[in-house]
Amino acid sequence: MIFRKTRGNRHTLPRLLGILEGEGLNQDFDVRLGDSIGEMIRLACNDKAIIGFSFMTLHLMEVKAEVVRLRKCLGEKVQIIAGGPHASGDPRGTLNLGFDSVFAGEADRTFPAFLRRYLCGKKPEASILMDEKGNFPLGNHPPFSLEHRFFAPIEITRGCLYGCHFCQTPRIFGHHLRHRQVSDFAEAVKKGVPRGYRQITFISPNAFSYGAESSKEPNLKAIEEILIGCKETGALGIHLGCYPSEVRPDWVTPEVLELVKKYCRNQTIVLGAQSGSDSILSAVHRGHTASQALKGARLIHEAGFRPHVDFVFGFPEETREDRGLSISMIHKMIDDYGARIHAHVFMPLPGTPLFHKNPSRLDLETKNALSEWEKKGTLDGWWRDQEGIGWKIVNWREEGMIKA
Repeated sequence: MIFRKTRGNRHTLPRLLGILEGEGLNQDFDVRLGDSIGEMIRLACNDKAIIGFSFMTLHLMEVKAEVVRLRKCLGEKVQIIAGGPHASGDPRGTLNLGFDSVFAGEADRTFPAFLRRYLCGKKPEASILMDEKGNFPLGNHPPFSLEHRFFAPIEITRGCLYGCHFCQTPRIFGHHLRHRQVSDFAEAVKKGVPRGYRQITFISPNAFSYGAESSKEPNLKAIEEILIGCKETGALGIHLGCYPSEVRPDWVTPEVLELVKKYCRNQTIVLGAQSGSDSILSAVHRGHTASQALKGARLIHEAGFRPHVDFVFGFPEETREDRGLSISMIHKMIDDYGARIHAHVFMPLPGTPLFHKNPSRLDLETKNALSEWEKKGTLDGWWRDQEGIGWKIVNWREEGMIKA
């Protein structure tokens, strides 16, 4: 079993390896990680090999080229499979890239079932394997790989109560929140500490939603319980509400920030503002207002943290005035609250309601403002690359490479 390892899936592969180890399948497969296509070809030296890709839409062309090369060198003697956000958003188009099987959505059950059929010499029942989203608890497998010492942030929540039209998360995981209890990963963390696992970070669509069900406010008791439980594992530090997670502005309260301050080591809180325009926030079904985003940044600053605030530019039908409102809000957040900005440009992702919409073009004034903040060290992000990738996705969509 050979996984293609890239910077883009460094948080996914440890989870997949954890599934194999939790199911005992690491005893049946020689599991390897390939850092390059050449290494993968070398590792696939016999007739019984499975090569697995997990990737995002922005890496589509690189993956396509690698699959072509694998087929050219290895023919049909290997099984090449795919999963991840792009495969979940566009399973048919992903299959057309040359994969034998595609895993759409959550693969916690379909992936081990596929491997067991393979061990029995059986073909998969379908080329696209899809599990019903949101119908099993989170926490059945280790959160990372102890065998490979391949660690990653611990996924503590799946699902999202909201339905932002640019986001794949609720389309992949559903709207029902499922939370991993600290008892489900504490033993793995304790074993990981002497093997190099030091700092606990989390993956969550909204870090302050841990323990919540349908009510849209922090569950302070559940958050404190998981932070206490993490502290007892022996890890050197805990980080909640920072990369690779973020928090929604309408979930930021003084009380939850006090818990983070009491138990955690992070000095920043990542806040998902997304836009300073209420009309844009409403159009993309974000579920909060610009004033709530500003208030969230203020509360984070007053609690002694630095707000690291996400903004997305180039939403469909976004006007120059809308972008001006975002620029004005960024000015205030930087000047008044010491914020650092993480800038994005909208990319139409398969499986989302905005997939068939085109990005709006950024005006020169907006680009100049973002560039100036970059020079001053108060803004980061891959917004330039994303602007080009967004239009590449439009071309791939129009050429039929993406079927979603």
